Amino acid sequence: MTKQADVIVVGSANLDTTLRVCRVPAPGETLLASGSSVTPGGKGANQAVAAAAAGGKVHFIGALGRDSAGETMRESLRSHGVDISGTHLLQAPTGTATVIVDDSGENLIVVNPGANALLSIEHVDEVLAEIEAPVVLCQLEVPLETVRAAAEQNPGRTFVLNPAPMMSADRLASVLLLTDILVPNQSELAQLTGREVPTTLDEVTDCVNGLEYRGAVVVTLGALGAAVFQTVDGAATHVPAPIVNTVDTSGAGDVFCGVLAYGLSQGSDLVTATRRAVALAAESTTFHGAQMSSRNPV
Repeated sequence: MTKQADVIVVGSANLDTTLRVCRVPAPGETLLASGSSVTPGGKGANQAVAAAAAGGKVHFIGALGRDSAGETMRESLRSHGVDISGTHLLQAPTGTATVIVDDSGENLIVVNPGANALLSIEHVDEVLAEIEAPVVLCQLEVPLETVRAAAEQNPGRTFVLNPAPMMSADRLASVLLLTDILVPNQSELAQLTGREVPTTLDEVTDCVNGLEYRGAVVVTLGALGAAVFQTVDGAATHVPAPIVNTVDTSGAGDVFCGVLAYGLSQGSDLVTATRRAVALAAESTTFHGAQMSSRNPV
């Protein structure tokens, strides 16, 4: 029987260890952390939780190890209302990440992919064939060929790509041909175009206009919100972010992507979906951890 969903997220799931420090350490420097925590994370899982918290019926397709970390991730996703029947359990360690967060809320993240690196084309094809959903959302913490397979099995679906962690534009070219909406941050946009990181809306627009890609683009701008481009040669629509008391920015981009995907699945236009995504991404920076609360945000 074919399953129905609003959003399908194909991507990673990690167990995050977060260390809180006064500032990001310099190369070779040792700092004492003021606190630590172990919480569910991974870009794919974060985005699935965000889409579900925004009100969506979400299916997550990913790979987890048959270990305690994998069980923690499964329980977390289930508790947030995410359907994990498409998760592949493997004899491999569940992915992990170390997150360093400073007093300003900025972060550095190092990921050990583990089982995420083993998410196969065959598994994704099999699960996608059993689910009907208007939007498929992917990132790049799983193999690129698996992301490409998810994009190819996309009849009538909107394929949204968050190109993170970024790789060379040449490697990504075949996936971009299949992408309907590209959602990079400023750094990822710079890497896609081979330019310096844009810091103003005009510079962002110049970068987007230089992309060898023909779909829509939404560039996340951190505390400044987002810039929406219906076409790469068009003008930007700036969606500002509300001013909030930021304590932790880790996962804010994932919240944005998940909420954006859900909005699109409900028929919202790109600017309208971006407005809610900006608002909830900003809200997510007011608490610690990479995943949104399981409550439905207003």
